[in-house]
Amino acid sequence: MSNVLNSVHEDIYMKNTSLNLSLNNMALGIAVVLAVFANGAWAEKDSRETIILDDESRAFVVQEMQQFVSGLQQALSALSQDDIKSVAAALRPLGMQGMSSAPPNLMSSVPDGFRQIGMPIHMAFDKIADAAETGATTKEILTSLGAAMNRCVACHAAYRIVSR
Repeated sequence: MSNVLNSVHEDIYMKNTSLNLSLNNMALGIAVVLAVFANGAWAEKDSRETIILDDESRAFVVQEMQQFVSGLQQALSALSQDDIKSVAAALRPLGMQGMSSAPPNLMSSVPDGFRQIGMPIHMAFDKIADAAETGATTKEILTSLGAAMNRCVACHAAYRIVSR
């Protein structure tokens, strides 16, 4: 009996190893990006374009980025459990509906490049949520999430936001 259980466990482990590695790699990438951008000493040598926002707009953008990280974590956790419906539920609030509460002056306060990165990420989260709702596979969702996160990396590499 013990050998049967070990064999079943081993089969399950082997089938999920590549998915677990993908999820772990994505989580590690998120952690590294956050650690790099949270380090205040690094900001002194920062060559990124500075975006100066009023307190309300900066708070909105920072909260939005925190929601992205939280939503991505929830989506990845759901994917690890093959809970595709929860993937859609985690990503939907990150889509265009999240922009409905943006401060009215935000879009005119940021450079074109920031908008060209930011708006498509919201649309990407909507598309990925749609795909999850219509039966996309875990691999398809992970591929789309990886592509969407390239926008996060590009934005963080190009811009930093400070208060007025």
